[in-house]
Amino acid sequence: MRAKDQILKRMRSPGTLLCAGLDPDLRKLPVELLEAFGSDEEKILRFLRGVVDATGSHVCAYKAQKAFFDVLPAGHAVLQEIVRYVHDTQPEVPVIVDCKIGDIENTMDAYIENIFGLIQADGVVVNPYMGDDVILPLSKLQDKAIVVLVKTSNVSGGIVQDVTLQDGRPFWQHVLDLVVTRWNSGDNMIPVLSSTAGLAMAKLRPLIPDSMPILLAGVGAQGGQSDCLRDLLNSEGIGVLVNSSRGLLYPTSDASWWSAVETATIKMKDTLNDARRSRE
Repeated sequence: MRAKDQILKRMRSPGTLLCAGLDPDLRKLPVELLEAFGSDEEKILRFLRGVVDATGSHVCAYKAQKAFFDVLPAGHAVLQEIVRYVHDTQPEVPVIVDCKIGDIENTMDAYIENIFGLIQADGVVVNPYMGDDVILPLSKLQDKAIVVLVKTSNVSGGIVQDVTLQDGRPFWQHVLDLVVTRWNSGDNMIPVLSSTAGLAMAKLRPLIPDSMPILLAGVGAQGGQSDCLRDLLNSEGIGVLVNSSRGLLYPTSDASWWSAVETATIKMKDTLNDARRSRE
């Protein structure tokens, strides 16, 4: 099944809009794992396998931030292994690698071979700033989810994304139009929109195909609220995936770390579903 369809299927049943971030920060790992015997890579793998076990039945996708793996000497192998582990234990949940790639043709070929050939990911986050050279090779990969930065939640993104074009639209809205009308020939695009930018979501939803999922960024640690997702839902009342990383992986709790991760995940899933149902 195509990654996009897997995500939509998980949104329907078991009924979750939550995308769990797999961002392993060695400095934040549970003490019992840090003090255990083994290499940093082995400790990270134990942690992430536990996270997948705790969250697998409650998420529609995983998003692995590649930077956290790249700082490990054998990080590439760790990322490969955790993608394999998800595929083996949670085969209906796709894994998106967040590395925000974007370059010329021959470099894109290398990225594609690495992300989809070696790592075996189901999707990737891309930076569309270099235009067709970035997106067109990916649009051909219909079974993969191509997550495109449109309006991001980082504080200073507006100095580029909010520049006003001659037709009066902000630059990010032009990029959204490209995602929808130019680059979605493979029906595999997922635009990123920010929950922290005060966007008029109800006006944006009609610009986006009903079958196109949207990744809502910035909810949780970055200060975004989940309430705005209701205006982005499609006609089925789904179609929005919300990523959470730090809030799920490193919750403050007196319970065991595995139990704390599971509890935080269920709470976030329920919060998103409450926001979704508030539209009814």
